[in-house]
Amino acid sequence: MLFRLFTKCLLLLVSLSVSLSSQANNEQFDERDIRILQSLSLSALPPLPDTPSNNVADHKLAVEFGRQVFYDSRFGKDGQLSCASCHQPELAFTDGKQRGKGVGEAARNTPTLIGAAYQRWFYWDGRRDSLWSQALIPFEAPDEMGSSRLSVLRVINNDKRYRSYYEALFGGLPKLDFSKLPDEASPYGASDIQNNWYRLSRPTQTTINRAFSNIGKVLEAFQRTLLPEPSKFDHFVDALTAGQQDRALSMVSESQILGAKLFIDQEKTQCLQCHNGPMLTNGGFHNIGSGVFSGPNMDYGRVFGLQSVLMDEFNCLGKYSDAAPSECTDLKYLSRDKHQGLQGAFKVPTLRFLDKTGPYFHDGRFDQLKDVMDYYRSPPEKGLNGQHELRTLDITLEERDALVDFLGLLSVPAEH
Repeated sequence: MLFRLFTKCLLLLVSLSVSLSSQANNEQFDERDIRILQSLSLSALPPLPDTPSNNVADHKLAVEFGRQVFYDSRFGKDGQLSCASCHQPELAFTDGKQRGKGVGEAARNTPTLIGAAYQRWFYWDGRRDSLWSQALIPFEAPDEMGSSRLSVLRVINNDKRYRSYYEALFGGLPKLDFSKLPDEASPYGASDIQNNWYRLSRPTQTTINRAFSNIGKVLEAFQRTLLPEPSKFDHFVDALTAGQQDRALSMVSESQILGAKLFIDQEKTQCLQCHNGPMLTNGGFHNIGSGVFSGPNMDYGRVFGLQSVLMDEFNCLGKYSDAAPSECTDLKYLSRDKHQGLQGAFKVPTLRFLDKTGPYFHDGRFDQLKDVMDYYRSPPEKGLNGQHELRTLDITLEERDALVDFLGLLSVPAEH
């Protein structure tokens, strides 16, 4: 009798031990882990930031006007190229190419436009300080759409629908006698196009620039509607936050769990140093040894982008901005310190939609995420002057693959 009772107690203790062990194994993420993961989820995404330099940024008619301009190939050279030629919706508004291809081949990879409204600086080197000023460059870039600001206004002027949109938003197109103006004129592009521009009077240049800036502003209004949709990662975090760890773990693989734990392990991987917040980017510029300082593809990154944004006539402090100078805080307090390590620094990209936004890095040098990870596992010995920010990512091949698997969660659409 006593022996049977002892046996039952022993079996109960063993069963309880197994149950507790199983429960401990299921508790893969502690409270601190969950808080960090939640900070990366779209549930933590704030409302769209204000854009004081653009008075029509959230106007419904401006959104529609910008959408139509975005997809209209008449704005490209010979009527063959639109903004959507390089920013394709099915590829998360990228183009899937190593470097952007328009009239020619651009020097850099095409970044996504989804969530771009949350950024402070635009282009890989941050040469523009608003979406609307950024949107103006491709029209005139010789390797992109290859047109000119005067040509853009001709399209607007010759389209009854566009004219009505413009008039409703901005009070009427400027009074330009296009019959007496050159076909193309711009301070950029071929020498004959530049010569045409500098032959125009200053008042005419200003009139053209103001109307051209307004086209950038309606493009920004449209692009502000390109927001990220929840991914499998976001639903996974929602379940963790709700205290439903078992359900959360059922959504992901063991490899993805390992990858998530590695990603938030600041001591081991330092991923969070640059890739944080709901868009998985700090929006800053970092030197990871990827700059190219000689040869035909030479690219110094932020060091020249900084000078460009300060000189840009369409920046927040310029006369085509709708902002008061006091509202241009990012530009006003931008550090001009020439001793900063800006040579070879590029903007940190989002880690969302990576299944559609490759190739990777500012110059599209890597086709696969595993190659990116291997670069971090064995970073270059020297950047410019022997400097870059990377330390060796000391992880195994299994851990590398787990990180890649985890990043895949940020691309898989959430089940509805």
